[in-house]
Amino acid sequence: MKNTITCCLLGVLAIFVSHAQVGIGTTSPQEALHIAGSGSTLRVEGLNSSNNNNNFGGGSSYNVVADKDGNLGLGMLSGEVSSDSNIPSPITVQTTANAGLNSAELYKKNFTLTQRALVVITYYVALDFESYDGTAKIDDGRAKVAHNYFYLGNGTTADTSKSYGMTSSVYTNINCDTATGFIYNSRSMTIALDPGTYSVHLQGAVFGGNLTADAAFRVKFGNGDRLDIQAIYL
Repeated sequence: MKNTITCCLLGVLAIFVSHAQVGIGTTSPQEALHIAGSGSTLRVEGLNSSNNNNNFGGGSSYNVVADKDGNLGLGMLSGEVSSDSNIPSPITVQTTANAGLNSAELYKKNFTLTQRALVVITYYVALDFESYDGTAKIDDGRAKVAHNYFYLGNGTTADTSKSYGMTSSVYTNINCDTATGFIYNSRSMTIALDPGTYSVHLQGAVFGGNLTADAAFRVKFGNGDRLDIQAIYL
């Protein structure tokens, strides 16, 4: 009989504890853990500068984030993911033979996010307009268009269903075969991305109006380019 009563009491106590609310500075807690008082604080030593590589100490504050299971940790510091030149040598893209649209991938750059972030992708690339066969500068007076934009990929393959950061330059020249120098395309885009590995696939495209062979041309992309990727961790 005593054993039965003891088991019942332990069962009731276990149920009470499982539903108990703990209050610090209050006798009527409103949540599972309730710390009352306008100056109340909570210290987790696993998040301090001695125990966590994402805490650099000093007078700075650091964001605490929760993962999918509700585990708390320090967020990654926002900043530069990569910044470099990716075109080892100029890449030539020609229009079709009748000056129609043509495009090619100029380079691919991979990057990895450890948590959700706003990713700022900025590129610039030099353009050099030439005749279709590259033997002369353009002097026919027709407008030539060169586009740059990029696709996002999974680290290997580009998702071509959506392009980002489109920008264009229009070039024309007449009665002069000595025009020299580069034109630059540049664009910056901010994209919200989840954790994972991604790739930026920068594209170059040329278009001469889809007219005749006389309007065909080519562009050398490169001789000066840059791709900057920055992450603003949320």
